[in-house]
Amino acid sequence: MQRIGYKILLYILRGLTYFKKALFWLLKIIGDGLFYILNWFRNTIGFRFYKIKFQLEKHAGILKMPWNSKVIELFGKRGTLQIILFIIIFVIAVPHTRLYARDMTKIPGRDTLLYKIVGPGEQDFQLEEVVVNYTATVAKQTNTWEQGTIQVQPRTVSGQNTNQPISISSIALGGTAITKPNIITGANITTGGNGAVREEIIIHNVETGDTIGSIAEKYKLDVNTLLWSNGLTLRSYIRPGDKLKILPTSGLVHKIKKGDTLSKIAKTYSAEANKIIEFNKLKDDGSDLAIGEEIIVPGGKMPQPVYAYNPSTRQYNQLSNISAPPPSASAAAGSGYLWPTSVRRITQYYSWRHTGLDVAGPIGTPLYAAKAGTVIKAGWNARGYGNYVIIDHGSGVQTLYGHATKLFVSAGEQVAQGQTIALMGSTGRSTGPHLHFEVRINGGRMNPLKYIK
Repeated sequence: MQRIGYKILLYILRGLTYFKKALFWLLKIIGDGLFYILNWFRNTIGFRFYKIKFQLEKHAGILKMPWNSKVIELFGKRGTLQIILFIIIFVIAVPHTRLYARDMTKIPGRDTLLYKIVGPGEQDFQLEEVVVNYTATVAKQTNTWEQGTIQVQPRTVSGQNTNQPISISSIALGGTAITKPNIITGANITTGGNGAVREEIIIHNVETGDTIGSIAEKYKLDVNTLLWSNGLTLRSYIRPGDKLKILPTSGLVHKIKKGDTLSKIAKTYSAEANKIIEFNKLKDDGSDLAIGEEIIVPGGKMPQPVYAYNPSTRQYNQLSNISAPPPSASAAAGSGYLWPTSVRRITQYYSWRHTGLDVAGPIGTPLYAAKAGTVIKAGWNARGYGNYVIIDHGSGVQTLYGHATKLFVSAGEQVAQGQTIALMGSTGRSTGPHLHFEVRINGGRMNPLKYIK
């Protein structure tokens, strides 16, 4: 009997299990159908119904904005933000304005406990005004410009002021510059504070803004004197920190060599022998001239160098009947680097892909040696330079001159600075007549504009 009861209970449980599965299956079919219907409604006519309902509520006034959205909209307006910013500035500025306008009768902090403990006690420090009668002593100027300006010295025993001439550059009172006088045209002014004429050579340190012309004008010399005494030319340039020799008068310096006489020196430099004797305090016959001694030749002029042309064994077809033009003007020996030609039109500058400087000009324009040296190469270059010259200046410095149409030097020849070494052309890899100029330092190609100007 008990066994039959267990079987009945088992059948009931199995029936419930099948019923649950059937129920889930039925609900899944119904849910899938409803989901399909809802998607179809939303994607077809549902959105249109919602849009119509929204428009009706909007026009009927039923639709209302939440209070937080209204607050955000209010404070998001530009006018509201401007009013808030103005109120903040006003609240900050008004107390400060009242504080600054307040009459401060008490020093802040005096009523604190700390001030009473470590303060100065019962002392009250007051300000005391002191009146000093100061009478300035005015410098007086003399009646003549030759005496320079006046400096007031301390009183002597007799109680009188001692006036002493000083430099014309300013009027001084106790060592303090007051003013600079206007010098009348034609006034006779001494060259130094004691009226003595300078007779020795001095050194001038080049400063920023100095030029050859301004330095020569400062020391009352002509430009050639400054150039000759420092081994410069009109194409040279100076940098701050350079030191230049300044002669006491216009002329030049000559170093005595074996066989030199006063008449020979005067003839060489187109000067007067009596002026040389007078300025250097020599004997009339020049017997006190010493070899190696340097004398100043007043009014002397440096003779122009004359270079002899040594014909090369190499023959050239182009311009074979043209002789070498004269050397570059004012090419003093020992000066800096010269501009290597007589034209100055730069067509291509130095860069990482162009290792030199291109200067354009007509065919036949003379090319000059930028500095004295030895020609190490002169001829044809198959790598694009055409007819070219390389000059070795010593200390690892070399200069190159490319695309020439005619050469006047050969390898091994010594050339002077400014000597005409070639004529400008368009040989090699070139698109027009020009000079390709390079400066090489220890084999590296440098910017030529750092050396020539």
